[in-house]
Amino acid sequence: MGLLKRINSWFGSIVRKRHIAIFDNDEKGWHADLSPAMLTTIGVAVVTLIFGVLLILVAYTPLLDLMPGYRTNAGRSREMLIRSIVRIDSLERKMNEMLTYNENRILVVSGKTPAMQSVKNDTLHRSKGFVAPSKADSLLRQKIENDERYRLNEKKPNAIVQNALNGVAPMYGLISERFNSHGLLGVRINGAKDAQVSAIADGVVVLSEWSPEAGHSIVIQHKDNYLSVYRHLSGVLLSKGERVQGAQAIGYAGSDKDAELSMLEFELWREGKAVNPELYIIF
Repeated sequence: MGLLKRINSWFGSIVRKRHIAIFDNDEKGWHADLSPAMLTTIGVAVVTLIFGVLLILVAYTPLLDLMPGYRTNAGRSREMLIRSIVRIDSLERKMNEMLTYNENRILVVSGKTPAMQSVKNDTLHRSKGFVAPSKADSLLRQKIENDERYRLNEKKPNAIVQNALNGVAPMYGLISERFNSHGLLGVRINGAKDAQVSAIADGVVVLSEWSPEAGHSIVIQHKDNYLSVYRHLSGVLLSKGERVQGAQAIGYAGSDKDAELSMLEFELWREGKAVNPELYIIF
């Protein structure tokens, strides 16, 4: 019985109204009769209303972009644009392959020699071949080369021998950051998730390591004192000391856990100096 009396007394004190008044210059202004239960109910309703308003603002306004840890609409749009460009580039390559195949079939049927194409190590990298020149073409070429009017100055100080490596692109994708932008010593390439990374030319692996900043990295020594560097790989297929051929797969481009694109940081060095890869390789 004592417990019931205490419960009834506590419940009565909660629902019992109190007179609340605000005085202004000794004159009674605003006043109301409220109980603790009513005050609690009003407080819960206000908090719920504020939470609902914030939830609507976050869900249906750009306010979410200002919160840390979330990708902005601009970032998502840029990622979608790069992904679309990569897909379009892949479709364009497949269409060109089909057109080349049909053109070669027509040449074969007509009795002509088609342009040769070779595929190395089961990758999509292709090295363009050529048709052997005819005797008349060789004579004409020799005549033009011997003519002073058509002879080029072979000692131009600013001349750059492009594609001296006869290299292939390390990964299919879109260059998102170019050489020497923000101190970058190479280029950054965005491609499909887990895209295959290939060696640009024949060489020997001189370094294969992992670091928290760059992930897996591979460095390959090529002829004529060229070094190619591949950073931010999710996995590697070669180890130090192994020989590698041009267009051979060496690893896979890394990406964030929830990202739909991968990123490769590629550098090209010659005689101890970083050079612009776009001057030597067609991406």
